[in-house]
Parts: sequence; structure tokens; C-alpha cells
Amino acid sequence: MSVSRIKPHLRWLSGSGDLLGHAVVERAVERAAGTADTAPLPVGPAQHVLVVHTGRSANLRWSADGRMRRERFHQGQALVNPAGWASRPRWQDDVELMLLGIEPEWLEKLAEEAGAGGRFELAPRFHFEDPLLRMLVERLLAEFERPAEADRLYAESLVQAACALIVRTCGSPRRHTAVRDGGLPPRRLAEVLDFIHANLASRVALEDLAAVAGFSSSHFTRAFRASTGESPHRYVMRQRLEQARRSLLGTDRPIADIALDLGFADQSHLTRVMRRHLGTTPRSLRDHGGAGGNGHGGLRGGG
Repeated sequence: MSVSRIKPHLRWLSGSGDLLGHAVVERAVERAAGTADTAPLPVGPAQHVLVVHTGRSANLRWSADGRMRRERFHQGQALVNPAGWASRPRWQDDVELMLLGIEPEWLEKLAEEAGAGGRFELAPRFHFEDPLLRMLVERLLAEFERPAEADRLYAESLVQAACALIVRTCGSPRRHTAVRDGGLPPRRLAEVLDFIHANLASRVALEDLAAVAGFSSSHFTRAFRASTGESPHRYVMRQRLEQARRSLLGTDRPIADIALDLGFADQSHLTRVMRRHLGTTPRSLRDHGGAGGNGHGGLRGGG
């Protein structure tokens, strides 16, 4: 039986393992109280933990402020358990859960860069619904459950979005300062863009781009968006699609080779992404010389 990295007494089903660095996302089963093979630890988790209930409705009992509480959790309802806070959860039935474990120091740094002055504190929160937060965790987990290798840049962007939402809704900073929204210095931006274009065929990680810029990953994401109007993941995808378009129209190289050279898993992956973002397929683009899609490499929707 595989063991959860977030809560060792849970039965692990799928997840990121150690690929995210400062976070772990998992799908796991927690057994009903008294039936698990391993008892929960008597102390709180080392990480901040977001738990989203995904299965049948079930009752949960937990301790808070020295009192035992009880609520019925339905699919999509969530809880936030700060690091070190022993809530001693006891489920009435076996439940399937999505979990996001977050390193406290990293989340504190994210909160500081978002404008929370002083020491950031994450408050426990139980039995709440947040459709956006649920969607972000679902998409993050799905990235590691698909057959192909996970796109780390995309996954890390989802982690940042989820954590920013947790900071906003569950954080308790002692004082607030204005959010910093400046962009990257021109030289740094040029270096980052050069790095992206030189590595379009590689799995570009958010932390690599941040290192080139000399920023933390969380600060870099906001600064990059302020400079370009796009998230790093969206910018990289747009550049890959633009280069694919040029190769399709300007060469007779096999579509599969173009896809692999630009960091797509295979020809089918390129086809799916191009259809979703450009409204056409590689074959159609080549056959019609750019007619039928938007033909200029612009991604649909906002980013």
C-alpha cells in the first residue's frame, strides 16, 4: 500500500510526489475512525494542509478550541489545517480526499510578497466551500494523473494560484501593506525571454525562470504578468504554438517531429493544444496555408 506524503495514515492513490518542491498534491483515502491500519499522528502536520472532500457525504468530528465539533461534509467542501495544529479528525466512513500540502516558510514568503506585513499566520478553517479553490486543486491533481509527464510550469502556476487564494481567505497577517505590482526590469525581462526561446523544446520550470530573473517564484509570476500581460505558462505556450505555426507553414518537416522539438508530448498533444487555443489543427493549418484558424499564433481567451 502506498503511503501519503502529507498524512502517513492515509492510503495514497495518486499525486505529485516530490516534483513540486514546496508543495505536494495527492488523492488519497482516509479510513473511518478506528478502522485504519495506521493511527493518525498525535501532533499536527508539518505542512499546511488543504483537504477537499470528493466522495460520498460523510460526518467528520474534529477538535477546535478544546471542543469537539461535528459537521457533515459533502462533495467539494473543504478544510484548512495549519501546520502543527492537531485537529484530530475522525471520519464516520471511509472518504476519498484531495489534499494539498504546503511548506509553511514558502507560504509565508508568498504572503509577504503579496503585501502581508509582519509574521503571517494561517488560521484553521473547517467546513467551507470555494469552487475556484476546488477547481485549482482538481486541475493540479489531474496534471499528475494523466498518462503523459506533468507540465511542471503549468502545475506550479496552479499551486501558486491556489496558495494565493488560501492566503487571501484563510490568512491572518498582523498588518497589511500595499501589494507590490511592479514588472521586471527591462534587462531581466530580456534575459527571461531569451531563456524561454532557447528552451522551448524543454520542460521549462517556473523556478528556472525565476532564477534567471533573480526573483522568488511567487514574486516572479506577478512581475512577469505585469511586464507582459500574461502568466509565464501562457507566454511559453503561445511561443511554442507560434513556432509550431511557422514550422508548419514554412517547412515540410513531419508534424510529429515539430511537436517533439517544441516540448509537446507527441503529435496528438500538439493537435489538442492547437485546436483549443488557435481553433485549427496542425494538418489543417498546413493544408490551408493558415486559413480557417486565427493563423497568427494568438491564444484564445485571457491569460
